[in-house]
Amino acid sequence: MIDDECCAACGGPLRDGYYYLLDRPERYCARCINSRPRCDTCAAPLADRHWRLHDGRLLCARCHQTGVFDVGEAQQLYAETVGVVVQNQRLLVSAPVAFRMVDAPTLRQIQARGQPSSHDPDSKTLGLYQRLGKVWAIYVLYGIPRLLFRTVVAHEYAHAWQSEHCPGLDPELREGSAEWVAYRHLLDIGCTRAARRMLTANHPYRPALERVLELERSVGAAGLLTYLRQQAAGTRL
Repeated sequence: MIDDECCAACGGPLRDGYYYLLDRPERYCARCINSRPRCDTCAAPLADRHWRLHDGRLLCARCHQTGVFDVGEAQQLYAETVGVVVQNQRLLVSAPVAFRMVDAPTLRQIQARGQPSSHDPDSKTLGLYQRLGKVWAIYVLYGIPRLLFRTVVAHEYAHAWQSEHCPGLDPELREGSAEWVAYRHLLDIGCTRAARRMLTANHPYRPALERVLELERSVGAAGLLTYLRQQAAGTRL
């Protein structure tokens, strides 16, 4: 239970106002906002009770509680996410796609060795769809919360679909449509608040998502997929 009169990080009284994170009930004093290290997942100021993962990332109690660390759980969540995307959005991929859950240094190494990526170099990479040798795989960072895990898987699975059905998309359409798949997936599983947050978050892919949502409003979901194929082929609706 959260005490509205106390700082969620240090426990001290909130006498001179408070700060909070979007969509989070916790309140923080100015000192903790300005001086405490932040959770690597949600950016909340860390309380004394927090976790340091083996790759150096720091997690708050909330993110650690819902984090995906077990490989079996990760495989199940991956399969469930892909199943919902295939069923509801009809994004079928014929080529096998492997799944790997990795730590942050491994994810950076894969990104550096793989094909050129459109991921923003200034943002934290949470997942990749890469070909290394003969293996196409979706790589997801371990320890991220379950809902974020599903969002990342849906986004990267969209890249797998793109590689088969509309390779050569410009970066904005590629990332915008992948975010659209993740956005629709959140709505499909009933996470409307998380979906809305994608439309307000300060994220480099948000303008691309907004462009794709505008396209969807004009031509519908099926028309959007046709549009992506035609754009990749150099034609227009």
